[in-house]
Amino acid sequence: MTLTFLGQPYETNEIEISPLPSEQTGRYRGASTRFSTSRVAPRANVQLIYRGVSYAR
Repeated sequence: MTLTFLGQPYETNEIEISPLPSEQTGRYRGASTRFSTSRVAPRANVQLIYRGVSYAR
């Protein structure tokens, strides 16, 4: 997907978020609820540039 910020177009890096089942339960405002956790895939080869200067995380 192409987005624009201050007139400069850039491509987004979509990250995949996959929920993992969990046995944790709790109560929220009196109602029972079941919690889930998520694992975010690590980003690789991220090229960071600020005002034309490239740097690494």
